Amino acid sequence: MTKTSTITPKPRIAWIDLLETIAIFSVVLCHCTAHIANMPLSEANVGFYLHYALRSITAVCVPLFFFANGYLLLTRPFDLKRHFRKIIKFIFIAVFWYALTLAFLIFLHRDQLAANGLSNTIASLKYGVTHLWYLGALVCLYIFFPLLKVTYDHHRQAFIYFTLICAIITFGNTLLNNFMTFYSSFINHQGIIYTDTNFLNIFNPFRGMYGYTFVYFCLGGVVAYYFDKIKAIARQKRNLIALCGLILGWLGLFGLGLMYSKASGQIWDNIWYGYDTIFALITTISIFFLSLNWRQDNIIFRTISRNTLGIYLIHMLIIYALTTWANGFIMYYTSPLSSVPFIISFIGVIIYTIIVLFISLGITAIIKKLPLIKNIVS
Repeated sequence: MTKTSTITPKPRIAWIDLLETIAIFSVVLCHCTAHIANMPLSEANVGFYLHYALRSITAVCVPLFFFANGYLLLTRPFDLKRHFRKIIKFIFIAVFWYALTLAFLIFLHRDQLAANGLSNTIASLKYGVTHLWYLGALVCLYIFFPLLKVTYDHHRQAFIYFTLICAIITFGNTLLNNFMTFYSSFINHQGIIYTDTNFLNIFNPFRGMYGYTFVYFCLGGVVAYYFDKIKAIARQKRNLIALCGLILGWLGLFGLGLMYSKASGQIWDNIWYGYDTIFALITTISIFFLSLNWRQDNIIFRTISRNTLGIYLIHMLIIYALTTWANGFIMYYTSPLSSVPFIISFIGVIIYTIIVLFISLGITAIIKKLPLIKNIVS
């Protein structure tokens, strides 16, 4: 008789639900405000900078997901066969949604298809699936997860060592890029922009991959190990540290964006290039600290948290559709450079984000009720 292993699901953790809700809201907000990055720097006004500041904090979206994932997975029982099936499933989901998103974009731009042909249209629309990079990074992480899990369970010091080395190699290398850009642009006046220079050269084991995802994932496990000690810190003191860290991280991401924008002469994407900065790391930890104050189970946060993958996969289709069919209306009420008062455009961005999020949530809920295709969003 074959012995089977069953894994009993753990009860919901209220602060994890809150953390993942913040993460997916930040993802949607980031993509709903992507048009800001295309605006000429010469036309920037006060409203633009305030919108850019709001957009800056969304750099925590991906870090929060990997952090929460690491906290949950590294503390749960491990089944290798189940885990291998999960890797295959995520590869299938990535390929399926890549094809579906590209097909949807071709449908939206069918006039371009008629003029340019299929191959040229696909080549010009490939940018529309770049947000799916997250699934690839997740698969890479899951490939190494069995080793991380064994080390976490039985060699805790080695696990912490690995986490620290990863942090130094990834965040340290990015910090050198930031420093060299500042030095070259504002001190030496050479105007050289450093974004992804590999200063460690052949000694960097994370060449060509998103090494910082390992840091956030492993950090979730480290936090789980020291969770009781973290919770033992006086709540007022913990909140004060978190608020200071949140302000520092947010201003740091905003300031870094302004520095690179000024040095390059165009709007710098401080989200994509912000994930592996020390400021995003500080902000992520600060939000975690603040989330510990949340202990109440909330049906909205729980529902969103359970459906983050579906929302992530669907929300870009909603944005593409709305951009095609109502772009003028959306831009008028969300653009910091439109003629409407700033407060209206600022509120418009938030409302737009909430609408996209809940439409995506609703579609996800419907798909989950369909037996043949429910696994494409979960």
